[in-house]
Amino acid sequence: MGDMLKIGSHAQVELLTGSNDEFLGIGAVTVDGTPLRSTHCPITIRLDTPDGVLYPVLHVREVLPGDNQGEWNIRLWAEGVRWGRGEYADDYGQPLYWLADGEGTIEDCLDLFLRSVQLDLGGRGWRGFSYEFRFRSGERQIHRLLTHATWEIGGSITGNTVLSQGQCNMPVYRGSAETLFTTACLRSLDRYGSPQGNSFQLGPRAGLIQGFDFHYSPAGALLQFWPELGSISSLLESPPDSDLLHVVDEYRFPLAKDVNMTPKWVLFTPGPLAEHEARDLWWAAQNHVYGGIRDRCGIAPTVVVPEVGLKYATRVHEGRLRVSIAGEEVDSAAVPYAIAERVLPRLAKQGIRRFFPEVMSESDVTVLGMKRKLDDGVHSDLHCASVCATHRFFPSEFWGGIRAWRVMAEKARALGIQLGAWFAPHFSPRAPIFQQHPEYRMTDVTGMAAGGGYGFQTIVVGDWNTGLFDWVLDDLKRWKGEGGLDYLFTDSLSNMGLLQMNYAGGMRTNWDALGRLYGEIQNLGIQALSFECVSAFGVGRFGLADPRGDLLPENRAVAGQNDFGWWVGEEDMAFGLCLVHGARGRSPQELERIAFRLLSNRGCAIYEHEFGLDHVLPEWWENLNHIYNQALPHMVTRHLLPGEDGVRWESGDTQIIWAYRDLPIQVPVNARVERLDKHGSTRVTAEGEIVRLGAWSVYRLS
Repeated sequence: MGDMLKIGSHAQVELLTGSNDEFLGIGAVTVDGTPLRSTHCPITIRLDTPDGVLYPVLHVREVLPGDNQGEWNIRLWAEGVRWGRGEYADDYGQPLYWLADGEGTIEDCLDLFLRSVQLDLGGRGWRGFSYEFRFRSGERQIHRLLTHATWEIGGSITGNTVLSQGQCNMPVYRGSAETLFTTACLRSLDRYGSPQGNSFQLGPRAGLIQGFDFHYSPAGALLQFWPELGSISSLLESPPDSDLLHVVDEYRFPLAKDVNMTPKWVLFTPGPLAEHEARDLWWAAQNHVYGGIRDRCGIAPTVVVPEVGLKYATRVHEGRLRVSIAGEEVDSAAVPYAIAERVLPRLAKQGIRRFFPEVMSESDVTVLGMKRKLDDGVHSDLHCASVCATHRFFPSEFWGGIRAWRVMAEKARALGIQLGAWFAPHFSPRAPIFQQHPEYRMTDVTGMAAGGGYGFQTIVVGDWNTGLFDWVLDDLKRWKGEGGLDYLFTDSLSNMGLLQMNYAGGMRTNWDALGRLYGEIQNLGIQALSFECVSAFGVGRFGLADPRGDLLPENRAVAGQNDFGWWVGEEDMAFGLCLVHGARGRSPQELERIAFRLLSNRGCAIYEHEFGLDHVLPEWWENLNHIYNQALPHMVTRHLLPGEDGVRWESGDTQIIWAYRDLPIQVPVNARVERLDKHGSTRVTAEGEIVRLGAWSVYRLS
């Protein structure tokens, strides 16, 4: 049985109750009369304590009006049982059992607040409600709460289109009852449904997966987001043979007896909506949600510019690493000089504006890489991981130190290239800072250091709520001041930054601390930020495989599903992303047109197989870089053209049009229309008030 609560003047929510006032969840939800979810799967709440108390049953104690008309406070009591099997584990991964006296029922308080909310976004009015939880207990502490809901405009995912920019999921899902959509990273798609098929299931918001939920139908668009997004990990999934879109959100927070969870807004704007209009609304939503996150952290936006990575070859000779840079073999300590002389001028000429070389900070490789196991005895602890196993974020003498870096940085700046460094939220377990301060490590549920999926003997996640924050910031300040540093690429932000909870530190997470860190990094003058994920903090930059379905033999370049093909034809969803991709079986013309569509949406591709050690790009790639660099200052507000004709950008009185087809457009009599090319621009003559734009060309109207 259910009671309908009216929230403000637009939304209605059904509270489902059973016998003895048992709270069964939330049923129907409507905004302005439009159903936003199926009633077959009530919205449910799950919570527990880490020391063996489960709350399987909730009861409604009171339903009280809020301070404002149309607001509600549903006061629940959480009925707990001493399950005994807790969350903590021993060294062998076995969950601990908590001995407790008594079999009586445990009761704690859980409040559910429902409030009316409205928003103007993308030129449209959005109306709906927010929901928020507060847990209170005199004795017990929790550090997570999970909600399981389904959301479908009209009550069925069929006919809905889900837009969800993620590192490991298809960005566009056209809902149907027969197909699979999931944001979980599977080891392979054919292992869906197996408990051992998941590489990464609950993904951090604005990390592995999008920081908000968005889907649309002809009836309108549904937007859900947290105005103050924090440490929330989620799963979005529509299984085969299901007409529902499941949304699982787990709120993670420091262990507490009294905690308010950040509210989630549920907003609807009515249709009808054409596809290009709906996608423009997704773009506006991303700018609004991610812009709010950056504002709270004091982070300025980073935009995509043409970028490639360093190509090189190595060998070991007489106990030293020899590196081939653009045809010249040098000692590792001379690599920055070789890059400055042989690579950077070549990249600048081809329109590249952002670049980071090999990982040059101190690491296991630079400290231990040339040391044999036998040097310290057969029973020593020596273990050497990759350059990702950082000792400190400062140029190593192995790579020429800060002096060599400064030569490279000065050359880059003179050529108009932002020179960057590899960065990560993790360190080597052998890093001296962890020997001095073991409390700087993130400790996982087993009591061992958190390895982010790689194992604690290979890599250890740092707890950025500790003195590690200032210690690293001091090194970056010195790096910027003595050597020059314009750009940081952060690797593994999702699995080794946003995911972990410190079980030795009150279950705190790194979300807020890392947000503050990136704000402080920009205060040092290191302005450009990119991340191996989809991040609100900056540009996403991650690798993709190109399996091509049945067209080519199986390719295992990337574990799990991570398919470049998902983005082909959906390039507008790659706004703010740099897709690193080894193309397979695609013609140069196809790659050029994909790159064109990506750049037209302020995204880009790094085609790793299309250039070699000489760092010479195909001519079409170079041309697009120069065109994009001219257009970018005017690419501020995006409008997709109907019928996939192209993209129009606005900035003041200037417009940029990326045309995918031949387009006749009407322009004011006094407008100046120019076609952009590698060398500059050419004025286009109008025929009366009509200008004919050519396909696969870029135009500036001013």
